[in-house]
Amino acid sequence: MNSQKNKPTFIIKTVGCKVNQYESELMRENLLNVGFFESEIRDIADLYIINSCTVTHKADRDTRRLVRHFYRMNPNAEIVVCGCYAELDEDRKRLAELPGVSFLIRNNEKENIAEIISSGTMHKVSKKISGLETFKGRDRAFVKIQDGCNHHCSYCKVSLVRGPSVSKSEMQVLEEVRRLVEAGYKEIVLTGVCVGAWGRDLKQPLSLDFLVRKICAISTEFRVRISSIEPLYVTDDLINAVSELPNACNHFHIPLQSGDDKILRLMNRPYNTKQFLLLRRRIEKKIPRFGLTTDVMIGFPGEDERSFKRTLNFIKKVAPIRIHIFTYSKREGTMASRMPAMNDIVVLKRRKDRMQALWHSLNRRYAERLRGKRVDVVVESTRDKLTDYLAGYTGTYLRVLFDGPDEACGTLLAATITDVSKKGIFVSPPNLDKGPSL
Repeated sequence: MNSQKNKPTFIIKTVGCKVNQYESELMRENLLNVGFFESEIRDIADLYIINSCTVTHKADRDTRRLVRHFYRMNPNAEIVVCGCYAELDEDRKRLAELPGVSFLIRNNEKENIAEIISSGTMHKVSKKISGLETFKGRDRAFVKIQDGCNHHCSYCKVSLVRGPSVSKSEMQVLEEVRRLVEAGYKEIVLTGVCVGAWGRDLKQPLSLDFLVRKICAISTEFRVRISSIEPLYVTDDLINAVSELPNACNHFHIPLQSGDDKILRLMNRPYNTKQFLLLRRRIEKKIPRFGLTTDVMIGFPGEDERSFKRTLNFIKKVAPIRIHIFTYSKREGTMASRMPAMNDIVVLKRRKDRMQALWHSLNRRYAERLRGKRVDVVVESTRDKLTDYLAGYTGTYLRVLFDGPDEACGTLLAATITDVSKKGIFVSPPNLDKGPSL
């Protein structure tokens, strides 16, 4: 597996969610620590690692495509497939038949990847990695605080491949956050498979609001964002914590999936539209200008035009500023896989386009309400392709643009929203003015 310089090189490709992105960085640091070298040549390496996802058919297909691509690039390389697509026996069998695949590593073995690859065996090893020191290629650092899910939504394979909820200890989380803040990161994103369940399985149960308060007390030089959180876990205590802490982002990403109660029941989601709307109002009462983002699934079995219109109308009521829209994908082993699916590609595309047009409109309407307001912006390292302006995200998760120097990249700055158009949301050149911001 050695390269011409006798230094084994590797490339990691990630498919899927923030949890996978975090775990890829953990594997990267593990490999670097034991003497592997990250390839500086695009697609050329001795070892290819594909951190897979299996939420949709497309995710499965992307993983298989990457395996074939890397095998063509270097037939003598070793290819590792790890993650959710490498969990279930039937999926592992299919992956093992692909050319070049040398290792299939499950989620709970990722942290031992260096030892597994070095030894050439799949036996268990005792060495553990406590957490990240940095987060390559990211302006915001993710910290995984828990894994697994105790819920069984009828369309979702995640509980099958990730298992039940398991929390990282308070001490582990705080130590990791401190290291990343010391490394200069201005935003920490708390992530997990079911992030709201953090602490409930610990020997002495704790709650997410407790953890957020502890993290925010580390320093005022960075901000904390909660990743996707299910409605069940957005408690009054958590809402109060976010409203009271100056460095907690006034943003909640709460998956909706459908705005039709019949579809929500078929999805086995533990809420209805009335409860979701009441939750939105509870948050707004405490945090008047908070940013709501959400997920919506298109084409779930049983969704007809009437159901879809109910979802559109409900979206107008809850007014999210961003929607992650995705099309239903049949997953074997789930309850929904036994339901008749709607496969009209033209209809699905039309519904997706209508939903996207709606959220773009809601996004601009929300931004207009904030015109003239001060906002905090974490500036990205990549400029906006359309305008060549610097770009960044506010605490409420608005993407904003401004004309500024490269030296501003990676910083947390205050600015004022000045203009809203189809080209983007623009802010005045950031400054260090103090005062309440969003």
